Amino acid sequence: MTDEQTTSTDVITALARFRAADAQMHQRVRATSSLGENELRILQFLLHRQHEGAVVRPSELSRHLGISSASTTALIDRLERQGSVRRVSHPTDRRSLLIAPTTEAERSVADLVDAFENRVAAIVDGLDESGRSCILDFLADVTAAADRIATGDDWRSRSDYARA
Repeated sequence: MTDEQTTSTDVITALARFRAADAQMHQRVRATSSLGENELRILQFLLHRQHEGAVVRPSELSRHLGISSASTTALIDRLERQGSVRRVSHPTDRRSLLIAPTTEAERSVADLVDAFENRVAAIVDGLDESGRSCILDFLADVTAAADRIATGDDWRSRSDYARA
């Protein structure tokens, strides 16, 4: 398909197909790992932050998931009982706890998530600078549109869909 033949509908359809495939992938990972959606999101976040060399406090998990600290504690408790996370004392603040993934969680979840991320990285590596820039712009705009809907900003205005 050439650029001249690609329509807005083609792009919207491709995005919908990606979203469906991504949801199915997450469902398969949850089924394989016996994790709920938020539990999987916690582990992915922990693994990502660990890869960056960062530590994670429970409050960061609450913000990341957009849930209360009580709900976060319940999720951490469940993940800890499953052997997926561990609570670790903060090295410099004795009053603070950190949450870290266990080696078992790294093996079970990271392998599946890493396989997808590696395939995406190979696709991105095959793009030229212009292609990567275009995709970054598109994803930033789609993310902003989703954020506006999620926060209730201008969600009633159909004209925002055209500008998003």
